[in-house]
Amino acid sequence: MQFLSILFLIAIGVFIIYYLPLISKDLHKITKQNEEIKNLLKKVLDSDNKKI
Repeated sequence: MQFLSILFLIAIGVFIIYYLPLISKDLHKITKQNEEIKNLLKKVLDSDNKKI
């Protein structure tokens, strides 16, 4: 039973060390893309408002 709990803790440690940085990189990339989309939409809306 102790062996299984140690393996479980090691698996959690590997997940934290390996996968969390990958997930955070993806989230950062998505956040940057969302900011770019927002900026482009603002530009389009501003240009539409100027035309009216």
